[in-house]
Amino acid sequence: MSTTFRSGNDLPSSRLLARLAAVLLLAGCQERIAAPADCPNLCPGGYQIREDTLVALQDRDSAFAGYLNAGQGSSLRVSWQFPVSDDRAVFKFARRTDSLFINGKFRGYTIDSLALEVTLSYRDTLAKGLKLFLYRLPVTVDSTATFADIDAAFTPTSTVDSFVVDDSVVTRRLRVVFIGADTTKLIIPPADSGVLALGVQIRADQGTGVRIGGAGAGTGAPSFISYVTAPSSDTSTVNRVVTPSLQFNTFLSQAPLTIDPDLLTLGGVPSARALVRFPWSAKLRDSATLVRATLQLIPAGPVTGLGGDSAFVLVRPIIADFGGKSPSVSDATFAAVVAVMPGTSDTVSFEVRRALTLWQGTRPVPPALFLSLIPEASSFTRPTFGSTRTPGLVPRIIVTYALKFPFNEP
Repeated sequence: MSTTFRSGNDLPSSRLLARLAAVLLLAGCQERIAAPADCPNLCPGGYQIREDTLVALQDRDSAFAGYLNAGQGSSLRVSWQFPVSDDRAVFKFARRTDSLFINGKFRGYTIDSLALEVTLSYRDTLAKGLKLFLYRLPVTVDSTATFADIDAAFTPTSTVDSFVVDDSVVTRRLRVVFIGADTTKLIIPPADSGVLALGVQIRADQGTGVRIGGAGAGTGAPSFISYVTAPSSDTSTVNRVVTPSLQFNTFLSQAPLTIDPDLLTLGGVPSARALVRFPWSAKLRDSATLVRATLQLIPAGPVTGLGGDSAFVLVRPIIADFGGKSPSVSDATFAAVVAVMPGTSDTVSFEVRRALTLWQGTRPVPPALFLSLIPEASSFTRPTFGSTRTPGLVPRIIVTYALKFPFNEP
């Protein structure tokens, strides 16, 4: 025989079960530090972590050429028997004055010596026996000149001088001085009105290329220096240095860049850039907190370029979508930059979370990214990435984001 005892404080079984259920519910909502997103759907607050892959919109990605021409970058390309490109450099100096203003008068001068300087910005040290040759060119040379025109002008009689570059040298300011009878190599006849034009070609033990400083290189630009003596009075003379500015520079390529419409090509001359558009849902625009976003570009083949000479792919969001003329966001905070080396064929990844935050909010910018190469119109590096027209090589963004748990989810 069993006996049941009940005190006056005992609760009915239904009320006891209700309290027990509430305790269990609260226990289930305790925060788990190791897995903060693991919480029953009825818990107030908290986040769900999700990951989506955004594939570029079909046929809404394109490459555009014509942004910068040869000579508008920081370097001039020079190459010889180089599979990537065969190039010749040209530069022309402004008119050299024929008199100096001294003691209130313009006075003629005599030339004591002359100097030419060019900067070797980069060379592949695996190519041995490098020599740079300087040639005198007609002062009429301008932007209409072709590769054939310049190459034909590089003759033994037009040779001014050459530089032998040590095999270990990667970058250096090269200088040659002309004294006495050697100054005749740079005599400027009256018909040329004080203008000097020069061309650059190279030779080596094997086909290769170099970059030399151009007008955009600042102190690395070519220089033509005249050391002169001018009378300052009836009984004395003064020494002066006359350095005309660089008036024109460019390089000519035997095989100009051609754009494959099925690929995203960057670099070359005239330089090419690319625009890639992506889908962007209302959920990602209005409700998501972006944790990480990785843009992945897949090369269509090994990146071409000069051995060891790195370039950089710059990714920026755009302000408005006008195709190839779309203005990009100038704030570097929202840009992503990754180095690309010649020969690489691996997927190139960019962290673009900051850029994608501009795709959110009440006034988002268009969901598209603009791609360009640094340095532009200067480098031999010319990456080509897959597009939405190349199966298996389509650009994509992997987005990791957080969504708040709904309070009243059934």
